[in-house]
Amino acid sequence: MRVHIRRVVTVVSVAALTAAAGMATAAVAMTANAATAGCRVTYSVSSQWPGGFGANVSVTDLGDPLTSWTLTWSFGAGQQVTQAWNATVTQSGAQATARNVSWNGSLATNGNTSFGFNGSWNNSSNPAPVNFALNGVACNGGTGQPSTSPTTGPTTGPTTGPTTSPTGGPRPAHSMGFIGCSMAENTAQGYVADGGTRMWGPYGTGGLVVQSWTDPNSSAWQLFDGQVGRYGRPTAVWVQICVFTNGATYDEVKRLIANSRQHAASGATIYITGQPQYDAGHVCSLAGANGPQLTDSLARQAAADTTQNVVYSGQFHLANSEVVSDGCHANTAGQSSLGRQALAFWG
Repeated sequence: MRVHIRRVVTVVSVAALTAAAGMATAAVAMTANAATAGCRVTYSVSSQWPGGFGANVSVTDLGDPLTSWTLTWSFGAGQQVTQAWNATVTQSGAQATARNVSWNGSLATNGNTSFGFNGSWNNSSNPAPVNFALNGVACNGGTGQPSTSPTTGPTTGPTTGPTTSPTGGPRPAHSMGFIGCSMAENTAQGYVADGGTRMWGPYGTGGLVVQSWTDPNSSAWQLFDGQVGRYGRPTAVWVQICVFTNGATYDEVKRLIANSRQHAASGATIYITGQPQYDAGHVCSLAGANGPQLTDSLARQAAADTTQNVVYSGQFHLANSEVVSDGCHANTAGQSSLGRQALAFWG
């Protein structure tokens, strides 16, 4: 059974400083990386499926400005991080450590950054992590639901201005959205790392398949709308068809297309593809032996259907050497390969 959930936990720690009347105070200079008076961490599980889940983490520095950051936490039920974006995440036993990447290390007081990851779980219990600490300072205050929706989309790399497509037309930064699954996350991560700016960076779509996007008010579309709030309604949307072994129907794909138009700018171009194809004989167990081929067939069917007005961009491909041990998701080389393919498709 596939389960899509949204669990949010916010943890806060703030060091309160008071001075009694008439008491002398002394200021002590501290380096930016050593000094911090507190932090806020919002952790959310964006989706969950048998054996895996996707999560987003939003970090707010409540203390002194930082020029680099390290966030640590502890898992309580054997969860393991399998891939991450917008942070370098390592794990030793239950202890996980996330370090900033080149473009998001600086945090002003009350500044915020976000990152995401996919992980594995035991199919029985997936509690939120505990013992969050930012640069060694514990974020272990009260917990509870935030009063407003947390930032769910990870930040992307630095924006360098409009880019140009291979055909020469203007391609403003962050003007192209996408929907899909972990494969779309893999592609977006490689796309940003390879210098792409037209398309959004990864924002937590791990584990989302066709059925996650058929309801225009689903938690998946709430993630999408979070990106819309950041960048505006996209003038183009890439619809990636992703399936588990239960597959998908063409009617479901048409609902994805209709919902994409509803959430995008008026007249937006809709590009459509299946999930990546693999070398001959390779099987992605999550999608099943014929799952990738089914998604490509559905994408071609939609493009041939004149009532849908979508553009089939082509096939993404992952070589056997470009996938992780689950046989489906891209490793670092695979992410870069998918990113280059996206750049070739859309600029």
